[in-house]
Amino acid sequence: MITASRRSLKLLSIGIGLLFTGAVYYTMHNNPRWDWTAPGVGKLPRDIVAEFMDQAYTKGQGGTAQQSYFAKGAFDNAPAAKDRRDGAPVPHQIRQVIAQGMTVAVIHRIAPARGEPGVDVIDVFTIKEGRIARRDRYPTHFTQ
Repeated sequence: MITASRRSLKLLSIGIGLLFTGAVYYTMHNNPRWDWTAPGVGKLPRDIVAEFMDQAYTKGQGGTAQQSYFAKGAFDNAPAAKDRRDGAPVPHQIRQVIAQGMTVAVIHRIAPARGEPGVDVIDVFTIKEGRIARRDRYPTHFTQ
């Protein structure tokens, strides 16, 4: 049978506590799981998409918006879309925005611009860690 004094058990528990605290500090300091430089930190997914669309369409800074708001390695099934390039502003009309959790769907009409015809689309954005991690674009046609 092993016996230990109260003093040695207290010192052992303090040592284990300090090791645990040090491990947590080291992990959080050197390997954070978040990106504080993301433009969407502290914002709702709906606001992140609205800011991206404002910069890409209204201001015509699609390339800059793509670099700022899209995560590295983000999936986009419309990589050649005019909202991914800088240029003249692209007129568009948002019909509806639907947000649930980290997914935002934008139903909008993109007017003819930059030598390309107008198109009606449904864009479904998935947000992760303050950035757009995925965009699925579904071309469609509205009756009005």
